[in-house]
Formats: sequence, C-alpha cells, structure tokens
Amino acid sequence: MGLEAKKSGQKHPKLSQDHFDVAVVGGGLVGAVAALCFARFGGEGFQSLILERGRLSGLGSGAGRAYALSHSSRVLFEMLGLWDEMADFAQPISEIDITDSELETPFRPVFLQFSGEIALGKPGAYIIEHEALAGPIYRALERASSVTVLEQCDFSGFQSGPSAALLEVDGADVSTSLLIGADGRGSAVRAGAGIRVHRSDYQQDGVVVTVALSRPHQGKAVQHFLPAGPFAILPLPEDRASLVWTEARGVAAEMCALSDEAFEAEVNKRFSPKLGTVKLAGPRKHFPLSLLLARSFVAERVALVGDAAHGVHPLAGQGMNIGFRDVAALVEVVLETRRFGLDLGGDVALERYQQWRRFDGVMSAFAMDGLNRLFSNDHALLQEVRGFGLRLVDRLPPLKDFFVKEAAGVNGDVPLLMQGKPLV
Repeated sequence: MGLEAKKSGQKHPKLSQDHFDVAVVGGGLVGAVAALCFARFGGEGFQSLILERGRLSGLGSGAGRAYALSHSSRVLFEMLGLWDEMADFAQPISEIDITDSELETPFRPVFLQFSGEIALGKPGAYIIEHEALAGPIYRALERASSVTVLEQCDFSGFQSGPSAALLEVDGADVSTSLLIGADGRGSAVRAGAGIRVHRSDYQQDGVVVTVALSRPHQGKAVQHFLPAGPFAILPLPEDRASLVWTEARGVAAEMCALSDEAFEAEVNKRFSPKLGTVKLAGPRKHFPLSLLLARSFVAERVALVGDAAHGVHPLAGQGMNIGFRDVAALVEVVLETRRFGLDLGGDVALERYQQWRRFDGVMSAFAMDGLNRLFSNDHALLQEVRGFGLRLVDRLPPLKDFFVKEAAGVNGDVPLLMQGKPLV
C-alpha cells in the first residue's frame, strides 16, 4: 500500500498546517538545537515541527546534572546568539589531570596532565549545569516563529514515501520532507525505520552529584581511574564541582540510598586530596551505562542524531557534543541540498550526512568503550601497561595537543557552524 493510500485525511486540531520541511521527534537538548538551527539559518518560509511526548518545560529541569561543553559547541551557540546567556555560568577548564590507582591509595600520582586550552586564552571545554544550558535554548525556542512545538503528543509511527514521510500524531496526519530522530536511546523513529543497533551493557551505573569544595579548584578537572570505573571531578563556578563516576551495577543505588554523611564519606574516599574535602550541594542520581550504536544513521526520509544514533560511555563527557556535531552537519547538508533545488530529505542529502557523521560516531563510541574496559579493572599487569602508556603520552606534546583539540571538537571535518562560519 502506497503512502497516499495510508492517509486518514484527518488534520491535527492543534496544527495550522499539515506539512513541514523537517519534523524533529524528541524535544531534548539535541532535538531543540536542531530546530533552532533550522529556524536561524533555514531562511524565509522554512518550517520545522518538534514532537515531544512530555512537556518541554519539564526537560529544562535537571538538577544535579552538568555537561562538558566543547569549544566547537560553544561556537555553535555563539552562531545561534545564545552564548552570552550561558557564558557567566560556564566554567572554563584550565587543566586536566589523569590518575590511575586503587581506591584506598593515599598518594595518587598524576600520570598525565593536559592544558585545558587549545590556544592562549582559548579554553577547549567548559563545564555547565543543565539549567544554565537548557534555559537559553528553550527560551529561544519559544521565540522562534518558524518552529511549531507539539507537546504531550502521541507519535504512533510513520510511513516514508518518494516525496514525504507521513507521520501519525494523535491519530491525525502530518507530513514532512525529513524526519529527524532525536528521541534518545529508545528511539521510536529508529525502530520505525527498521534500523538495527549494536548494544553492550557495561553492568555499570553512573553516579552524578554536585558538591561544594573546601579549596579552590582553579578550573582544574580530574579524571581518576579506579577499579570500578572512572571518577571525574568537573569544576563548576563558585568552587563547586560536578562529580560523575562509575560503579558496579547495584553499588551506585546502594550509595545513593546512604545518609548524607555516609555518602559524603564515600565521595571523599575517591576525591583528590589537592581539592580538600567536599560537602553535598545538590541531589544525587544514578543511571545504567551501556553502549548503543545504530547500524545506520539514515533510512528513507529519516536521519538520526544524538543518542538515537550513538549512546556512548560518559567518561570523556563527549556524548552531547557529538550530538550537537550531528546537528550542525545535518543542518549544513540539508540547507545546501535545498539551495541546489534538490529534495532536502532525499537520498543525496541523507547519504552525505551518513558518510560525514557515521565514522566519527562509530570511532567515538568504540574509543570510549575501549577506554572504559581498559581502565575499569585492577589487573596488576594492565595497571603497569596503563601507567607506562599515560607517562609516554605525557612526554609527547604533539600527541597531547592532538587529544586536547580532539576533545575540543576542532579536529577533522568540522561543520561550518562549529567553525563560526555562516551557511552560504
């Protein structure tokens, strides 16, 4: 049965039109930024739709969560005119220390130290709390007249055809030239497109919490590798820090159920002595860790971005940045295709996006996977090999510079919007 034959003919009562240039399923940070990019750079008449099963106002509340925002992501927000609202709440990273030792070891030697700058006075990354990042994004979305947001909606599925994708939303028909799946690891768009995934459960949980420090952090971030997994200390404004660490499945839940005093004691066992002791300054949360990688990032009239395409281990804080890079690349491809008079959701655009982004997504996912597996153990021989490798890298400035620029998102084929260049 063809696409046209499947139409119910019912128009959605909350929508003033029944066709959009792009429809984004998922109103999280990556999906919202995709819609904002199309609104800002799509030109007159370009219409976008966001479908969100919850409420966007609820997505802006994420107490206890913080993100590592790369330099290239900062540039993207500058291009969107949002960085000025974020800058005062974003803590630049001045240095990064890498350590590797047992939990009870009193002395933790720094095997590897990176400068946090990609050039003099230019930080490679920032740590920013969820509310400080999400607030400007969702306020801008409210002001974007070319973006229609449909909240608390029932996206039941879609059918792709030669000229459009037909979406069933709340029992009504909506069509789009391009359907963007930004709906996370459990993506309904990915499932509806029949895209298979590679999954790997780490049998680990991540713990996140904000703490107040007894000593100034001076912008230093610490990645301390412990047998259970990495323990990251990420500096925040006002001498606070966001802690992100990995524990065996079940241990994280037990820790989060402890009293404040007992939980603080567990944190201080893992903490860097150079930063003193800590006090809780926010709620604690835990979540399961796994690897997810879509076997394709595209299907007929479908493109996947963010966690719908690749869910990575958080040890390097790159998951969201990779998602923003997906968005910047997809927007560039789609709008360039449209300027040439071609179908913005056709095979030419989708294949170019796939070739551009899938290699980076795959390499990032497996790099994080390999690092987690290498460091999340206490095997004596592996510890020696790790220590040797870290010390070797520390003595090779060009290699250290490469890693810093890689994390900053300035290596490789960087989308124009992340270089600060307009889409022409």
